[in-house]
Amino acid sequence: MRFINITIFACVIILISVSISSFQTIQQTTLDNGQTLYFSHCGSCHMLPKPSSLTKQIWEFRVLPVMASRMGIIYPGFDPLKGLTPEEKEIVATSNIIPKQPVLTQEEWNQLSQYIIRNAPDEVPVDKNRLTRNTPLEQFVRKDISLQDNLPSLITGLKYNNETHSIWIGDNYQKVYNWQWNQGVTYSMTTQSPVVDFTFYQNVTYLTEIGKLFPTELNTGSINLLARDKDSIWLPSLHRPVHTQIEDLNNDGIPEIVVCKFGNKIGSLSVYTQHTSDKVYTEQVLLNIPGAIKCFIQDMDGDGEKDIVAMFAQGDESVYIFQQKEDLQFKAKRVLRFPPHFGTTDMVLIDFNKDGLTDIITAHGDNADHSPILKAFHGIRIHLNRGNGKFDEKYFYPVYGSTKVIADDFDKDGDIDIALTAFFPDYNELLNESFVYLENTSRGDHIQFTSFTHQSDLPVKSLTLEKGDIDQDGDMDILLGLFAQTPGGVPDYLDQQWKSSKTGLILFMNQHDQLHK
Repeated sequence: MRFINITIFACVIILISVSISSFQTIQQTTLDNGQTLYFSHCGSCHMLPKPSSLTKQIWEFRVLPVMASRMGIIYPGFDPLKGLTPEEKEIVATSNIIPKQPVLTQEEWNQLSQYIIRNAPDEVPVDKNRLTRNTPLEQFVRKDISLQDNLPSLITGLKYNNETHSIWIGDNYQKVYNWQWNQGVTYSMTTQSPVVDFTFYQNVTYLTEIGKLFPTELNTGSINLLARDKDSIWLPSLHRPVHTQIEDLNNDGIPEIVVCKFGNKIGSLSVYTQHTSDKVYTEQVLLNIPGAIKCFIQDMDGDGEKDIVAMFAQGDESVYIFQQKEDLQFKAKRVLRFPPHFGTTDMVLIDFNKDGLTDIITAHGDNADHSPILKAFHGIRIHLNRGNGKFDEKYFYPVYGSTKVIADDFDKDGDIDIALTAFFPDYNELLNESFVYLENTSRGDHIQFTSFTHQSDLPVKSLTLEKGDIDQDGDMDILLGLFAQTPGGVPDYLDQQWKSSKTGLILFMNQHDQLHK
């Protein structure tokens, strides 16, 4: 009898072991299939984030429902078209952003999502080393300027005009101001929608009016010509334009207009060409994807033709060079690509290492979308140009929620320094990093910076960042505009400080010459 019992017990153990082994095999097969599906389906649209870069909760409840909708699978209770007007819903339907039929089965989606969740952490560690890295800012003195009575301050556009030595300012109240040193506001005017960019060409000022500041699929933006203290529509019915360049690209005497139409779920980078016979503009779409946020005109390959360098910051976050091969014929080449959770926001073109090649500095830190947690990979990156359209990331400076970046030789020692803002900083531990000045202290090929921050009762909260010699003393000053609204996550006391402040324009006046007399 004892033998029989032992035999039965052994058989049970074997069966359990086989069952566990089979379960583990099935589970591993599911994860392997999920990884394959993740690479094939998600990797075909954008650079893949590592599952470990976001928490399980963020993936499961915020990111995966959005991802699923882009593959035609709708989570119960989740409406990917929530908040859209009937017209916008029709636009989205026509563009097939959300497929009418799923591109994979429910079982495949379950395997894909399970792979992500199983490889995601419960929480993402916070970098405590940042708490002691900053030095109090001394090279710049801050000046706060009040512009108007509308509160809170919501500055959306800021540009320094080097010819007139004046600052152009636009806000969400559909107002535009011109401000000059020692004079203040010289005049103001009302626009048709918020101005987010100013372009100066042949002594004329052009306004980029976004239409709707917050996401929309409607073509309510425009490029307007400022004349006689009022704006006259130049290019109407644009989809959330955010940046404009005006340049005679083909040297025929007639300027072209390059417009970054950020859009939302759809968008584009377009060149508008005017014909002398009828003066009507014809649109040439260079890339029909959303997120075009900034562009520059520059000969990047040394062939004498003016190329276009553009950043896209929505979904498939990338930097492209549109090489002009002949008369307004462009060839697109992607030179940088980032995962969508990087929150790409800004870029600068500058020869950082003085080798004669134009390098690219990028900023990453938009935290207003689906994953609002502190991200260690937010910050600014320096990509050095190796020639032939190839760029290598050679330096990364981490800053939570970094948003805008500018570069110049601010301390006049012959190398390139950097200033940046963070619209989504660590409000609890690193609030002062909402504005950071990085002094270049590199040695040879080793890139390094010393970081400086400014402490104030009114911390910087800005969507805009500019540079210019405002007081004409021979060094570069820094300009910002207070934007006192945030999608969420701001401590109440800070929210009230920003919203009740009369400050609009924030100037950091360069004290280099005074400090080195």
